Amino acid sequence: MQKEKNTAGRGRVSAPEKNKPVFTQVRIDEETFLKGKILAAVYDESFNSLMVRAVRNEIRAYEAEHGPLPEPARPES
Repeated sequence: MQKEKNTAGRGRVSAPEKNKPVFTQVRIDEETFLKGKILAAVYDESFNSLMVRAVRNEIRAYEAEHGPLPEPARPES
């Protein structure tokens, strides 16, 4: 997995300004979680940053092959 440009220090990538963070709980098996924690440490980032980067990379790969995903519906503020 290619690492994104470091814009927030210590390996962390800051979120785009227009997007507010969404807090979620991801269900993941223990072995994957523990290996992910090791990988995050190798990249000097948090497990959460590793997960966000993985999802963003998957979206980019999908869109490169299939075209843009539709814009997500956003709740009204």
